This record gives sequence, structure tokens and C-alpha cells, in this order.
Amino acid sequence: MTISKKLSKFVLVCGLAAASVGATSAMAKGDFNRGMNPQARFLLSERGIDKLQLSEDQQTQLKAIFAEQKSQFAALRGDKDAMKASRAAHKEKMDALLATKAFDENAALELIKARQEKGQQFAMLKMKSDHAVWQVLNAEQRESYQKIKQHLRKKGHKKGHYGLNKGERSEG
Repeated sequence: MTISKKLSKFVLVCGLAAASVGATSAMAKGDFNRGMNPQARFLLSERGIDKLQLSEDQQTQLKAIFAEQKSQFAALRGDKDAMKASRAAHKEKMDALLATKAFDENAALELIKARQEKGQQFAMLKMKSDHAVWQVLNAEQRESYQKIKQHLRKKGHKKGHYGLNKGERSEG
């Protein structure tokens, strides 16, 4: 066997080994992180736990907070069929509004209010979770977490993202 064939086989074996290790670690994490917001993903990651020096008790509390948040978001969203039906109903109302000869401001305001109410409910759930997280962290951890969030916002801003809280832009 030539050296290039041996090298090719070696590279192939190394690649397969690396892929299997990556797949195994991804499976070991489970589905807990899937669909999780970036704040939760960071705080519950090994890096977040190390940087903030979170105790086991704090980690347990944070997991409970984010699991509750996830279930509340899911309940507010409804299942996929309910979401599709809601979007279809909204689209029908919009189409009907646009099809009329005279613009009906009251109907438009009702559509806008309905959308805003749902957004406000999501924002309220997020703020409640943020408050609960803040209560779990001690003063040093809060200060450190604020610095990390600010760094991530600046880093994300350069890439066109907004970091942990998508709606927040960094100053500068």
C-alpha cells in the first residue's frame, strides 16, 4: 500500500472518529437545549456555569425557570394547527380590510391590537423569566453576567445579530 493510500485511510478514520464523537456529545445533551432561548442556552452551558460559578442549586433553579418559560411559550403559541389557523384568520381579516373601497381604521386598529396583545403576553413571560433568573444570581454573578451580555451584544452587533436579547442594540 502506498503512503498516500495509508494517509487517505488515516484521514478517513480520523474524520469518522471525530464525527462520531460530535454526534455522541450532541445526543448526550438531549433535547433540553433544543428550542431554548439564547439566554438559557448560555446560562445552562458549561461555559456559562464556569464563568458565573453557578452552584448545583442555582443550575437546578435555572433549569426549572427555563423549562417553565418554554412550556408557557408553547401554551401561548398553541400547537402548529392552531398557529396556522390564527395566521389564516388574520390574513383573511387583512385581505378583507384591504379589499374594501373605504379604509376602515377601526377594523385596522382591532387587527393591530390583537397582534400587539399577543406580543405583550410573550414579552411579559420573558420579563418574568428574566426577573426569576436575576433573583437566582448573587450580586457578583449579576455583575459578571451583565458584562458577558454586553460583550455578546457588541460581538453580535458586528455580525449583524443582537446577542442574547435580539431586540437590544449595543451602544457604540
